[in-house]
Amino acid sequence: MICHLSFTVRRILAGCVFCAVFTTNFSWGQADDEPRIPWDEAQQLFKAGAYEELLPKLRVQTGANPWNDTWWYLQGKTLMTLGRYEEAYETIQEGLTRRTYSISLRLLAIEASKFNNTPEEAREHINALGGYFSMWARRVRSPDALIELGQVALMLGVEPRIVLENFFKRAQEYEDTPTEAYLVSGKLALDKHDYRLASQIFQTGLKKFPEDPDMWYGLAASFMNGDRSQLIEYAEKTLSINENHVPSMLLMAEHLIDAEAYDDAIVVLDNALKVNPIHPDVLAFFAVIAYLQNEIAAADLYRKTALSSWKTNPNVDHQIGRKLSQKYWFREGAEAQRRALAMDPKFALAKLQLAQDLLRLGSTFEDEGWKLANEAHDKDPYNVEAYNLVTLSDKIDEFVVIESKNFFLKMGAQEAAVYGKRASELLERAYSHLTEKYGITMDEKTTVEVYPNPGDFGVRTFGMPGNPGYLGVCFGPVVTVNSPTTRQANWESVLWHEFCHTITLKMTRNRIPRWLSEGISVYEEIEENSSWGRRMSLDYRERILDRKMQKISEMSAAFIQAQTDEDVQFAYFQSYLVVKFIFDIYGAEAMQKVLQDLGKGINTDEALESHVAPVEYLNRSFAVWAKETAQQVGGDYQLSKPETLLEQALSAINPDDDYQKALEEAAKLIDEEDWEGAREALEIIVERAGYLPGEDNAHGMLAYVYQKLDESEKELETLMKIAAQDAHHLDAMKRLMALALDAEDWKSLKRWSNAWLAINPLAETPWRGLFEAEENLNDSVGAVAAGEALVHLEPHDIASIHYRIAKQLIKSNKKSAHRQVLMALEEAPRYRDAYILLKELNQSTTEDNIPF
Repeated sequence: MICHLSFTVRRILAGCVFCAVFTTNFSWGQADDEPRIPWDEAQQLFKAGAYEELLPKLRVQTGANPWNDTWWYLQGKTLMTLGRYEEAYETIQEGLTRRTYSISLRLLAIEASKFNNTPEEAREHINALGGYFSMWARRVRSPDALIELGQVALMLGVEPRIVLENFFKRAQEYEDTPTEAYLVSGKLALDKHDYRLASQIFQTGLKKFPEDPDMWYGLAASFMNGDRSQLIEYAEKTLSINENHVPSMLLMAEHLIDAEAYDDAIVVLDNALKVNPIHPDVLAFFAVIAYLQNEIAAADLYRKTALSSWKTNPNVDHQIGRKLSQKYWFREGAEAQRRALAMDPKFALAKLQLAQDLLRLGSTFEDEGWKLANEAHDKDPYNVEAYNLVTLSDKIDEFVVIESKNFFLKMGAQEAAVYGKRASELLERAYSHLTEKYGITMDEKTTVEVYPNPGDFGVRTFGMPGNPGYLGVCFGPVVTVNSPTTRQANWESVLWHEFCHTITLKMTRNRIPRWLSEGISVYEEIEENSSWGRRMSLDYRERILDRKMQKISEMSAAFIQAQTDEDVQFAYFQSYLVVKFIFDIYGAEAMQKVLQDLGKGINTDEALESHVAPVEYLNRSFAVWAKETAQQVGGDYQLSKPETLLEQALSAINPDDDYQKALEEAAKLIDEEDWEGAREALEIIVERAGYLPGEDNAHGMLAYVYQKLDESEKELETLMKIAAQDAHHLDAMKRLMALALDAEDWKSLKRWSNAWLAINPLAETPWRGLFEAEENLNDSVGAVAAGEALVHLEPHDIASIHYRIAKQLIKSNKKSAHRQVLMALEEAPRYRDAYILLKELNQSTTEDNIPF
C-alpha cells in the first residue's frame, strides 16, 4: 500500500507540472482545421466525457462565434473539468470581454478565479452579479435565465425556499425545460441534506432526461445516507454513460473508504486523476486514506497538492475532516474543520461538522458544540441537519442527568426516575469489569444519552431521523441509545455492548476496524451474560455453509453493503465468531496486543500477523472452524431445505430427518389441539436438534403445549432453557414470572421480574412482581426501590403502593414512612388501613421525639 500511495504522489506531482506546461505552451492555431460542431453534439460530447475530443471543436466555435457566451461557457467548463484552471480562467476572461453581462460566464468566473488564487476577482464577479440580479430578476422570461438568476440569488443569500419556488420550479414548468432546472434543484436539496427531496427531484428529472449522467449522479448521491446498493447501481449507471464522470468516481471511492476497501478506493481515485490530475476532492480522499493508514507525510503532501490551485479552499479540509470523523477520528476531524473555518469563517458545512465532532468528543466540548450548531443554523436555516440538531438541543436540555463516578447518564425525567439508578449501576459494573480486563484507565467520564424518541436518537447519532435498526451507537466518550420502550431488546446488554466500544475505541485511539469493534462488544456481552448476544441460527448456519462469509480483512464492508436487516445481523454474528475464534485459539493476551498495536497506528493485517497469524491463514482456519461450528447445530437433522432433485429424493425417503418438515407437522398438531401428539413430536425435535433461536425454535412451542397439558414443571424447565439462551425473549420472561407468582416462589419471581425489566423497564407488571417478591423476601430496601419506581408509572392503585412502601420504611425511616402514608391518604382520603398506620406512626414518633 505504501508503494502504491507513493507512486500516486509522484503521478500527482507530474500531473501538476504537465498542467502548467500544457497551459503555457498551448497554441491556439491547433484548432484551425477543426470542422464546426452543432451545439447539441457538443453538449453530447461533454455529457459523454469526451472532454479532450471536445476542446478543439469548442475553440473553433468561440473563434467563429465570439459573441455567443454559451460556447465560451462550455469551453471554460470543459477546461475546469480537466483541471486546466489557468487556461479556463483566461478563456472565461476573454469570453467576458465579448459578453460582459453573461451571468453564466460570471458564475463560472467565480469558480475559475478561486482556482487561480485570485479571490479578490471572485468577489468582483459576485458584486457584478448582484447588480445584474437587481436589474433582471423581475424581467426574466426564459428557463435558462431563471436558473442562472436563481443561482445568483442563492449566492447573494436569498432564502433557498424562495429560490426553489420562484426560480428553479418555474424553470421546470416550461415545455423546453433544460436539464439544469432539475440539476440545480436537486443539488440545492443535497446541499441542505434533504436527501429525500433530492431523490424525488432527480427521479422526476430522469423521466425527461433518462440518459443524463449528472441526473443519475444526483440520484446516486441522494442515497449516500441510505441504501448503498442503490448508490452503487446509480453511480455505475452514470459511469456507463460517462466513464470520466469524476463526481461519480468520488461517490464510489467514498463508499469504498467507508467499507475499508482502501485498495479498491485508490484504483477509483487513480482513474479520477486521469481526468483531472489536481482535483482537490480526489486529492482530499487520497489524504484521508493515507491518514487512516498512518502515512502522515504522504497525507500532508496530498493535502498540500489539493490546495495548490486554490490555497484557501475550505472544502479540502472539510472533506478530509468529514471522512476522518466518520472513522471516529473526531479529534483529527475537528482539527480539520477548524482549519477549514480559518480559511473561510462563513463556511457553514465545516461549522456544522465541527459542531457534530465536538458533541461526540464528550462533556468537555459540549457547550462549544451546541453553540456552533446554533451558529450553523443561523447561517443556513434551511440546512435540514442543522435544523434538526438545534431543535434537538432544546429536548436534551429537559433531560435529567444522573452523575456517577464514571458516567453522565442523561434520560427523560420519567425514565430516570423509574430505572435510572439501575442503568447507572450497570454502567459502573461494566466500567469496573472491562477496564480491568483490558488494562485501561479512562481519563474522562463517559456520557450516555437515552432517547425516548427514535427520531431524536437518529438526529443526535446520524444528523437525521430514520436509520431504523440501531439500538445504540458509541462515539467513544459519548454513547447514544434508543430507549428500551421503542423496541423489544435487552437494554442491559445494549449498554454493556456500547460501553465496550468505548473501551476498545479508547485503547486503539479510535483506530479499530468496525468488524473487530463489533465482534469484541458482542463477545463481551456473552462473556458477561450467556443469554445476551447472538446465537447460531439456521439462517446463520446456512450462510456459513453456503460460503457467504466475508474475508476477515473485508468484513467491515458487510455492514455498509448489507441490503437487509438479516444481512446486518449476520455481519455482527460473523464479527463475533472471528473474535471468539481468536480468543479461543490464541488467547486474550494476543487480542490485547492486537488492540495495542492498532493504537500505535499499525494496520489491522500487520497487527494480526504479529500477534495472531497471517490474515490469509486466519481466513482459511477460521472458515474451517466456523463450518465445523455451524455443522454442530441441529443435531442429526437435515436443516437446509432440499433444493436439488437428489436432496428432495433423500428427504422423501427419510422424512423424519427433515427438521422443517418435523416442525411443520408439530405446528399442525397444535392447530388441531392434539396436545399429546404435539408433545411427543416436539420432545423428539428438541432432544435431537437442541436449542435453535428465532423462528425455527421448537422450545417455545413445546412450552406452550406443556401449558395446555397443565404440566407446569416441564413447562418451567423448558421456559428456563429459552431464558438461558435468549435474554430478549419477552414472552418467556412473562410466563416464567407468572408461574413463579402462582407458586409463590419469591426468589424466582424476583429473578424473572428483573429479567422482564431488562427488556421493558417501563412496564408496570414486572415492577409489581418485584415489589411483591421483595416484600415477601423481607428485603425492605429492594421493596422500597421497586415501590417507588412503580409510583412513577402512576398505577391505578397508587394509594396502595404508597401504603405498602410506608410499611417497608417503618423500621428504617419513620419520617419517610409518615410521608408515604400521607401521600396514600392524599390519593385516597378514606383509606382505612392508611389511617391506622398513620396513627401508629404518630404515636411512635411522639414517643421517640421524631419531628416531622
